[in-house]
Amino acid sequence: MKRILLAALALLGGAAALAYVPPAERIARTVADANRLHGRAQPLALAVAVRGEGDAQLAAGSLLSDPRGVARLELVHSAGFVERQLRRGRSLEASRDGARLPDPHPLLPPLWLLQANPGATLQMRIAELGGDPDTVALGFDGDHDCFVLGGRTAEASYWLDQETLAPVRIDLPGGVRYRLGPPQSRGAIELPAWITLEAPGRPPVTLAIEAARAESAGPDAFAPDWLAR
Repeated sequence: MKRILLAALALLGGAAALAYVPPAERIARTVADANRLHGRAQPLALAVAVRGEGDAQLAAGSLLSDPRGVARLELVHSAGFVERQLRRGRSLEASRDGARLPDPHPLLPPLWLLQANPGATLQMRIAELGGDPDTVALGFDGDHDCFVLGGRTAEASYWLDQETLAPVRIDLPGGVRYRLGPPQSRGAIELPAWITLEAPGRPPVTLAIEAARAESAGPDAFAPDWLAR
């Protein structure tokens, strides 16, 4: 499997150097292989911390993410309140001490894009978020030359480094942007070291991933009433 993935990456990298953009299906298939190879194509439980300006810790808690396209986040803020966020496809709901929040800070990314397997599932997840599953554009983000799955003009897109196909960025409707840090292994699971959220009208914050393990959530873990429990 590793040899196959390396060969696929070499093919994609060579194509990028020649200004040829591979089909979305081929990129998605190779990315899904990488998700599986790096141990993240399974339900995950993460320990996380939210950090603000000057690396000040604002909150800490846990994040559950499932390749089926659902995720939840529970945080204890430094001010003492508990915030919960539940993301299912485009939908994001949140509560504070059990009371619904009408306009939550979108701290919870659709991390399941990094868990999708096979490639057709990754394309379907991109479509659910608002991107065009069959479109690939080219883009630049910092030091990265990127393939942009979903297209740069779509509501949602998934940015990948052209040479390594490491995840770089996720854009969502409303100008919400998640910048993904460098890959870091936590045992057999490789994930970004951190995820920085940029949202219009709000200060940027960083979600630091401090630990990760495989964990299947219970049948009601992502039910809407979890927000009020």
